[in-house]
Amino acid sequence: MRRFLQWSRAALIGLMFAAGLATVGLLFPVLRCLPLLPARRLEGAIQVAWYSALLSILGVNVRVTGRPCPDAALWVSNHVSWLDIVLLGTCRPLTFVAKSEVGTWPLVGFLAKGTGTLLVRRGDLASSGLVADRMTWLLRQGQAVALFPEGTSSTGPAVMRFHARLFGPAVRVGARVQPVAIRYHGAGCEHVPFVGDDDFLPHLWRLLGERRIAVELSFCPPVTASGKARDELAAQTRSHVVSALGGDAAEHLVHGLRRNRN
Repeated sequence: MRRFLQWSRAALIGLMFAAGLATVGLLFPVLRCLPLLPARRLEGAIQVAWYSALLSILGVNVRVTGRPCPDAALWVSNHVSWLDIVLLGTCRPLTFVAKSEVGTWPLVGFLAKGTGTLLVRRGDLASSGLVADRMTWLLRQGQAVALFPEGTSSTGPAVMRFHARLFGPAVRVGARVQPVAIRYHGAGCEHVPFVGDDDFLPHLWRLLGERRIAVELSFCPPVTASGKARDELAAQTRSHVVSALGGDAAEHLVHGLRRNRN
C-alpha cells in the first residue's frame, strides 16, 4: 500500500513539476512583458496556487494559529525542511532566500531561479552583501521576502541562533517583520527534517509514503525593524518563534551549546 501511495503521488508530483517548468520557462517571460503590477500579482497568484496543490498532493494537514500581519514585508521562520518553503509559499507571494545549493537541485533549481529565489553562499560575505542589496530593493518595492535566519535546517526541537546579517535590509527600510514558527508533529514527522547529507529526491520519496503530515504554523506578533539594531531584531524575532514552539526549544539550544563546549 505504501509503494502504491508513493508511485501514485510521484506521478502527480511529476505533472506538477512539468506544469511548473512550463510556467516558469514559457509563461513567466511573457508576463514580465506586461505592466509591472498586474504581472507581479498574476505571477504571485500562480506561485501560491502551485504551492497549495503540491501541499495537497503530499497530504500535509496544516493547523494555523494567529494571523499574518498584512503589511509585514520580511517573514522569518525556524527551518526544518524544504517543505517549509512550500508551507510559507501557500500563505502569500514571497521571494525566498535560500542556500546556493538549492540552485543545483534537479528541477527545483530551475524553478527556484525562475521565480526569483535569492541564492546565498553560506559563509561568503560578498554573496551575502549582494543578496542583502537585492532584499533591500524588494522591500522598498513593497514585495515580501522570506528568510530562514538559522542559516541551515535542524531536526525540529531546537531553534538555533538567528544570524543577524540579513536582517539589515529590514532595518534599513524600517520594515515590519513577521516571525513564523513551524512545528511538525504526529506520525511520520520523523521523516520531515532535511538535514546533513540528505538529497532532495530520496527525501521526497520518503515523504510521498506518508499518509498525512501534520504541521502547526504559528504566526507570532509582528516586530517593527525601525530603530532597532539588526542583532536586536534577530534576537527578538527568534524569541517569538521559541515562545510559539512552547519554549522547549530554548532549553534544547542551551543544552546543545553546553554539550558542544564540553
